[in-house]
Amino acid sequence: MGDITILLVEDESVESIDIKRTLESFGYQVPYVAPNGQEAIYKALELKPDLILIDINLEGEIDGFEAISKIKELDIPFIYLTAHPEESTIEKTKLTEPERYIIKPYNSTELKYAIDLAVQKNRIWKELKISENKYTNFFNHMSNVMAVYEAVDNGKDFIFKDFKQAVENIEHIEKEDVFIGKRVTEIFPEVKDFGVLDAFKRVWETGNPEYFPENRYKDGKDPGSWREIWIYKLPTGEIIAIYNDVTECKKAEKELKTLNKALKKRDEELKYFIENAPVAIAMFDTHMRYIAASSRWIKDYNIQGMKLHGASHYDIFPEITDELKEVHQRALAGSIISVDDDEFIRADGSIQYVRWEVRPWYLSSGDIGGIVIFSEDVSERMKAVKELQDNEEKYKTLFESNPDYTILIGLDGVILDVNSSAVKFTNRSKEEIIGRTYAELELFPKKDLNLLMESFADVLKGEIIGPFQNRLVSKEANISWVETQLVPIMKDGKVYSIMVIAEDITSKKKATDQLIKSINEKDLLLKEIHHRVKNNIQIISSLLNLQKQHVDSDEFVNILTESQNRIKSMAMIHEKLYHSGDLTRINFAEYIETLVSDLYISYAISARQVTPVINVENVRFNIETAVPCGLIITELVSNSLKHAFPSGKKGTLTVALKTRTEWNELVISDDGVGFPEKFNLEDSKTLGLQLVNILLKQLDGKITLNQNHGTRFKIVFKELKYKKRI
Repeated sequence: MGDITILLVEDESVESIDIKRTLESFGYQVPYVAPNGQEAIYKALELKPDLILIDINLEGEIDGFEAISKIKELDIPFIYLTAHPEESTIEKTKLTEPERYIIKPYNSTELKYAIDLAVQKNRIWKELKISENKYTNFFNHMSNVMAVYEAVDNGKDFIFKDFKQAVENIEHIEKEDVFIGKRVTEIFPEVKDFGVLDAFKRVWETGNPEYFPENRYKDGKDPGSWREIWIYKLPTGEIIAIYNDVTECKKAEKELKTLNKALKKRDEELKYFIENAPVAIAMFDTHMRYIAASSRWIKDYNIQGMKLHGASHYDIFPEITDELKEVHQRALAGSIISVDDDEFIRADGSIQYVRWEVRPWYLSSGDIGGIVIFSEDVSERMKAVKELQDNEEKYKTLFESNPDYTILIGLDGVILDVNSSAVKFTNRSKEEIIGRTYAELELFPKKDLNLLMESFADVLKGEIIGPFQNRLVSKEANISWVETQLVPIMKDGKVYSIMVIAEDITSKKKATDQLIKSINEKDLLLKEIHHRVKNNIQIISSLLNLQKQHVDSDEFVNILTESQNRIKSMAMIHEKLYHSGDLTRINFAEYIETLVSDLYISYAISARQVTPVINVENVRFNIETAVPCGLIITELVSNSLKHAFPSGKKGTLTVALKTRTEWNELVISDDGVGFPEKFNLEDSKTLGLQLVNILLKQLDGKITLNQNHGTRFKIVFKELKYKKRI
């Protein structure tokens, strides 16, 4: 078939390459591929090929049907290609009398058979026109099914004159069932409905050959086969019919339609995949022209708005180097090439790092149809890698220069790295330390090692542990105190290793221990002072008590009792401080309750007569504030117990203390008989109230008296600050 030339008309570049190589693999010559109808007309006139293989649906103003209509007069056989075998399309194209329809995706064997048949038929027709005398030889050697008929009844029926042996297969009859001279309607009773007799009659009457298109014949012998028939009139007046059984082709077409739907779906899925792929993908033909490109490709290389389909890759990117062009040629030869981080200098001078892979893609014939380039812009990743390298350098510098002992330990307890400070302390070389465990090196006393191992269990959960104190032992058995922190080193969300950072606090700990010892000694001394002061005050109180036994006047007894109460209030403060954990401040709520209780006893007042109500917030005062405040409470409570409830009168005595950030409020009230109407607190002649005024000045406080319902003293004051004394 090397002498058969075919003009291929196809506008899809991938399909045109595939079909051309398939045709050439069968030995046909394909001198040109026309991408549109206008060029097909021009090339048909120029080349005058043996056959035109043309797609019905072509891009441009002239489709396949119109192109064939314009070149039909050249008497060149043609076969239609179509991916849309709708009935309306087929009916329209019948007007141009094609040799065949090939449904895409095509079957290569079917295509070859159709071409051979079309070319052979055309040549036969031409030969018949030149010399009908060659009919007999042609008839005997024709591979197709043929039969010769003679018209009877003025063309209403025909009788068999001759037939080829192969007719037995297409007509589903045995040779002995066919008799020369028998009518067609006798052997094939359903032929009238088939329509072929009408075609026989037209050819017999006009002498014009006809093509009887594919149709399905069915009778008692034939369950339903598809046939196409070419009908000619011989110079003798007889009719010759060439039959072609296309039943298998029709089955194949049906299967191909199903396959075409599947392929269409696959193409849609492929398109979706390409457009939404997480990396850039582009597909090229053998001339490096774009067939398809993903949206990621367009975005990564900033080529939005450019028309890519059919454009040269080297026109889109003129900066592509000869080295990369060589890579493309190697891929077109069958190689697969990939690089992880290629430096690509763009036309604007910017540098882009790209990970790419180039590989060939193949046609159905097995030939390479072009290449596919997968690429990913890894500039950010390369930047991150560089930053990581910089960070590693910073880490190494910090690790080595850290004055603290720094040790990196694996999860199995093996030491992975140590800094120079740790090496210097242990007095061992790095080689002696790395690869061994703490236990092997005996760096910790046993008790401290157990503490460290318990902490390791917690740090494996991803927690930072510490700081905590422990001991380290050098090679010479010298012990140092360190403050240790355990830091987990994470990798992929898991603890990869443990960083031990230990600060030498030996000198600091000695100084701290000495300071604690000194503070403890001072606390003991201060407690002893409070104890001695309280004892001395007690001696004074006892002396006053002895003095009361040697006086007869009730007035003197009361004076001595009041003096005792004042002394007790001060002694009680020192007692509270002696027993307190804080030697500088006193719990004033406890103090007031004890003080009021002692005053009730001192004045022999029963709580059933005068009910005490203590409402004091939890406040702690220093001794500078506690002493004057305690004396004020002593004076005012004593005054109430002595004068507010005469002759056994019952009532309530209330002591309340509220504290705020800037001030404190002390309220001492009773519901007794109260002071005289013209009483003036500031001009009081009694020692107790004069003492209250003096103490208020010491506290920098203010006092108000309300006598609406008994007596109510309200005192507002601030806590005094400690004053240094020389």
